Amino acid sequence: MSLRAKLLIAGALGGVGLIVLLFAIFGGGGIRPYLDDNFRRQSANGNSIVYTSTSKPKAVYEKIRSARPPADTQFDPSGYFLRYSDDIVAITANGSGSRIYVDDERRGYAHWLPFVGGVWGTGGSGDNFRGGGPGGGK
Repeated sequence: MSLRAKLLIAGALGGVGLIVLLFAIFGGGGIRPYLDDNFRRQSANGNSIVYTSTSKPKAVYEKIRSARPPADTQFDPSGYFLRYSDDIVAITANGSGSRIYVDDERRGYAHWLPFVGGVWGTGGSGDNFRGGGPGGGK
């Protein structure tokens, strides 16, 4: 094998290794492992996993949002809401600290609908909508 071929293979392997390393450091695993690593798990409330923090809700929101950028956010006087591809995170006040709820997308929409429904939709698939006008196919 020529020196050039060996260098190309070494460069390719190094590039793959760098990508794996960056993924492990900055973005792998989604929101749930991040919450497990950074907050105290209190309970599993129904389908919700509940974490606590001694920090105020806004500080927790900023910390989570900067570490794992959500697809969308919503603020309401009741709390901060972060939408991820498969999960919804809600941060509410809990005495002098915060309570952090994580739900899968469907459960999260049902649980937090009064706060996110008008902004993020209903969480339903729309598969049962048949239209409202005249015509066939109804």
